[in-house]
Amino acid sequence: MDMPKKTAPMSSDSCMLRRLPMFSSRGQEAVDEVRGIAESFFWQIVGVEEPDHLRRQIKRDSVRVVLIDLRGAMQSAMSWLPTFCRQFPCVQLVAIIEKTQADNPAHASFLHAYFFDFCFAPIEPTRLTFSLGHAWTMARVADLHVASETACCLDGGGTNEIIGQSEAIQAVRRQVHRYAGNHLPVLITGPTGTGKELAARSIHRQSDRADKPFVAVNCGTLSPNLIQSELFGHEKGAFTGASKRRIGWVEQAQGGTLFLDEIGDLPLDVQVNLLRFLQQGEIQRVGGDSTVTVDTRIIAATHVDLNRAVLDGQFREDLLFRLDVLPLEMPPLAGRGSDVVELAHFYLERFCNELGVMRKRLSPATEASMRSYTWPGNIRELMNRLRRGIVLSDGNMVSLPEIEPHHDDESDFPSLAHARDLAERQVIAQAIAQAGNNVTEAARLLDVSRCTLHRLIRKHGMSVD
Repeated sequence: MDMPKKTAPMSSDSCMLRRLPMFSSRGQEAVDEVRGIAESFFWQIVGVEEPDHLRRQIKRDSVRVVLIDLRGAMQSAMSWLPTFCRQFPCVQLVAIIEKTQADNPAHASFLHAYFFDFCFAPIEPTRLTFSLGHAWTMARVADLHVASETACCLDGGGTNEIIGQSEAIQAVRRQVHRYAGNHLPVLITGPTGTGKELAARSIHRQSDRADKPFVAVNCGTLSPNLIQSELFGHEKGAFTGASKRRIGWVEQAQGGTLFLDEIGDLPLDVQVNLLRFLQQGEIQRVGGDSTVTVDTRIIAATHVDLNRAVLDGQFREDLLFRLDVLPLEMPPLAGRGSDVVELAHFYLERFCNELGVMRKRLSPATEASMRSYTWPGNIRELMNRLRRGIVLSDGNMVSLPEIEPHHDDESDFPSLAHARDLAERQVIAQAIAQAGNNVTEAARLLDVSRCTLHRLIRKHGMSVD
């Protein structure tokens, strides 16, 4: 077929070279073939052989379209492209494939899910240039759409993102991003109301499991008699009332993420089954004879000290080892500085919309008090107080006089939890000193395992010189 005639440029975009990374494992010959077709239509072809190199190209240059050569590389692309597409939602992909590849149902589904268009080999010049041009136009539309959404949403993600600019919350964001890149268990700790489930959802959204289920379960609300069935499912006739098979929470999260909030409330017998799943990736439904293989990532959360629960015999140490692979500690609201005011503004606007009232703002005195108030209930307390303030305010100004810091003498009296932590730290320090900084010997003196002592040392911010 004759090469299509080059048309006159119609816009400023078409007057300049448009950088087109071409991902191909077929060598320079394949890149040169496309270059010979596309460069006369203002495409600057850049050959790329590694996904990481492709990511760097997109971040460095103004790239809107990527050409992916799937000839002989379909299976490899199916492993890395889903994550790539979530990282660069505005970039449009065009594929080069063999006709036989499109006959495979799995390949066809993959193409439909992630590619704007594709061209069969041998490459037809007209088809390729039209596909690239249309993909470029759609990429610009995607740019505008994302820019509009970002302008309308705080921190680019509305209520589903972690809000705040303090160093503490930025550290949380960095850990969330790092943890999203693998499938290992995560244990999220921190006081009640600090946003542990929000962090878990953020890990899931940034992972390659984002298109699979996220199932959240509060272990403290599960019925003790049915907790095995709730988590692992049951077969028909397994017990009275089991009229049909039920798929449990673990299976419902197949391919995705299971968030187990208040993991410390799990009974010991259920902890055994959860440990088996974490070790082998298998479960057994109640009343079932066979095991079921399940690919589900576990993210657990708790506001209690699981190390203390292990010492008290309320939590299995081997299960804690399996859960506490990637630790994430959520900071209390009082330790996040001006984040409290940013959060307050965000929720104030949201709650005004929910309640159908006029837009309100915080009084200067309230904003000042927010920064010094201790917030024992953390973000959950902030949300509840704001709802109350909106309802009780007569004008457009919200005042929260009840959050004024208190300086009663009783506030100087230590809490039981604080006293317990102080005593624990002192005993550990004495044992380490007596053992001459030998952790193994110190663990023997304290009658705990070496691993448990290491966790306690990290918990209290101690060091062994």
